[in-house]
Amino acid sequence: MRRRALRLSREQSLNAKPVAARILARQPLANGGQRITISARTRGIRKWLLRLPGTIEQDFDLDQIGIDVIQCCDGTKSVRYIVKRLAKQYRLDSVVAERAVTMFLKTLVRKGVLSVIVPNK
Repeated sequence: MRRRALRLSREQSLNAKPVAARILARQPLANGGQRITISARTRGIRKWLLRLPGTIEQDFDLDQIGIDVIQCCDGTKSVRYIVKRLAKQYRLDSVVAERAVTMFLKTLVRKGVLSVIVPNK
């Protein structure tokens, strides 16, 4: 049985605070990015069908912007803060930055790199 995804409003999403999984290793890449290795929990069909152990190590290649986003994901900074920071740092339109950051964070959550704390209001 699949869990139903929690539907958040735009405001709730921007106030959410992402937390990165524990990064076990970092390796520099030729393009200036990094390959990070994380410890991720196996879940769903991977755990059931493939009989993988409870946790596995996974590698992800990130460019410099991805690294900047991951470094902000400490559970204290909101998505809104990350969007404003990247928009200012890379001179992006705030709407473009918001869309890019939220899509990137959703991808990282789906892959198990991040979890998200949603404040109650």
